[in-house]
Parts: sequence; structure tokens; C-alpha cells
Amino acid sequence: MFTFWEVLMRTQSHKEIVEEYSASRGSYEACLKYVENTVESIIKSQSINVHEIIGRVKTVESLQGKVKRKNYSNLAEITDLCGIRIITYFSDDVDKIAELISQEFEVDVENTIDKRKSEDPTKFGYVSLHYVVGLKEENTSPTLYGKFKNIKLEIQIRTVMQHAWAEIEHDLGYKSKEDIPDQYRRQFSRLAGLIELADENFLQLKNNINNYEQEIRKKIPTLKKELPIDITTLKTYATEDRNYNKLLDEIKSWGMNIDFNINSSYLSTMIQRAKKLDLNTIGDIAELFEKYKDIFLKVLRIEEDIQPSVRISALTPLLHITNVLESVNNINISDEEFMKVSADEFSDVFGI
Repeated sequence: MFTFWEVLMRTQSHKEIVEEYSASRGSYEACLKYVENTVESIIKSQSINVHEIIGRVKTVESLQGKVKRKNYSNLAEITDLCGIRIITYFSDDVDKIAELISQEFEVDVENTIDKRKSEDPTKFGYVSLHYVVGLKEENTSPTLYGKFKNIKLEIQIRTVMQHAWAEIEHDLGYKSKEDIPDQYRRQFSRLAGLIELADENFLQLKNNINNYEQEIRKKIPTLKKELPIDITTLKTYATEDRNYNKLLDEIKSWGMNIDFNINSSYLSTMIQRAKKLDLNTIGDIAELFEKYKDIFLKVLRIEEDIQPSVRISALTPLLHITNVLESVNNINISDEEFMKVSADEFSDVFGI
């Protein structure tokens, strides 16, 4: 078995390069699968949400065309025979994932390109981080490292907006600024600038929403009347309000499971019902909950079809209460009427 440097020093004809790759392509596919699974795992471990992770191994036909266009001395010089593209939603996640990649794999610094760091500040267009990596011995089992240690992979990390630009640019057939007709260059640059501006604004929007969520957490305990009903305030109330969670704890004590990962459609349904019932603030929601929580528990307790293993959303008490009140179009009904309507509408306890 040759070492990587021995492989790199060999000189091969174009035909020999293609033949060697054709014979070893299965190893590239296996290595790609391992790296792809590893990348997915480390990204998930940090709770980073990405749009897509795509892996590909170059076809033999594609390699034939490439070695004809470029003067490669041997197969080891070609670093993009297999690769992964990671498409993120936000630009700050590109750097977070890049750090994870650096920790997990051996980065080939010489062949790694950060196209975001252009020396020309007026240059717009495709920007992406291209890592060339190999397996890191201390992070890989001896068997796998022995099989794949001479294989290099390209890992591209880009945002959805950067990916959209790259795909459109590719579809138009322009590889460089010089390829663009003079009369369209200005329009091209303006569009590229808009893509970059959109990335910056989406990141700012995400940060603003995160700051808003932190502010709501501080206000939920004492300032409910000041909080309008929206997805953030409603979700925070249902998952963090002390009184509301006391009721959820009691339900859990019966052997039922509570899902605190609230479905967005449930939140939207609850917001629409709140509007119909003229509930305008989280304070209004809290008052309604305090008024009907005991009778809701009684309904839930006596329902014969309930099984201990049932899993319900943390929003279920509010969904059920508002469903009953919406059915009778009255937020001030007797316990008896609440019980009667609940019997007819009880399936909603398990989801809307």
C-alpha cells in the first residue's frame, strides 16, 4: 500500500488516471457515505438546522473530460472526485459548520478556498466555503482509516441564497465576469449584491427574533397583559408559564406524555380561535385558562378512552378549552355546558 505522498509523486497518463479511478470508484462511494453520515451527525449534535446535505461521486465520464482540460500528473492531485454540499439557512451557520468540519476531519489548507474573502471589495457573485478534507486518524476507526486514508473529499458550505445564485449563474452559462456581455454586467452585479444583502438581512431577522424570544421569557411571569398573542408569546406561555405547567405536570402524573415541541399548525389554530373569542393578550389567555382548567382536568380524567401511553401537545388544554367555547360562541358558560360540549368535541384533546 502506497502512502499518500508516494501516490501523489507518481506520474500517470490521462488514460491511467481514468482507469485507476474507474477501478477504485467504489471506495470513493463508500468513503463519501461515511463522511456524509458523519457530517449529518455532527451538525445535528449542535442543533444546527440546515436546508440540505447533498453528496456526489464524480462519474468516470466527467473525470475523462476533466483530465483532458487540465494537466493532472496523477489521480491524487484531483481533490473533488467526491464531495458534499451543505446548504444552510443563515450565513453564521456556515462558520459554525466549518469549525465542526475542521475538528472532525483533516483539512487540506493548501487546496481549501474561502470564496467569501475576496480581495476585491467591489466584487459580487458566487461566494462559498470550499474545504478539501481527508479522514483524521484519531477520529476514525483503524479499519476505515486504513481503507480511506488516501481519499480527499471536497465539502462546500453555502447558504440557500448563495446556492440560488450559483444555480442561476450556472443555468445562464457564465463561468466568470468576463463571460457576461458588457451591457448586462451592471444588472448582473446589482442582482448579486441583492443576494448578499438578503443573506445579511435574514441573519439580522433571525437575531432580532431570538432577542424577542428572550424578552418574552422575561415578561411572561408578570407582564402577560402587555403581551400580544403571536406564535412566540403563545408558545412561551404554554411551555414556560408556572401555573400552566402545574396542570401539565398533573396530567403527566397520570401516565400521559406531554409534547413540548408544539406543532406550528396548532399555534396558528389557537391564534385564530383567540381572535374569534376576542382574546387579545396572553393575559386574556391566562385568565381563560385559570377559569376553565379545573373543569378541563375533570373532563380529561373521566374520559374512558384515555390510555396512559397517550401523547398530547403542551397546547392541548388551551386548544380544547377554546374549541368548546368557540362551539357555543360564548366564553362564559356553565360547568355543565362545558362538560356537555366537551363530550362531543373530546377528540380534539389529541390534536386539531
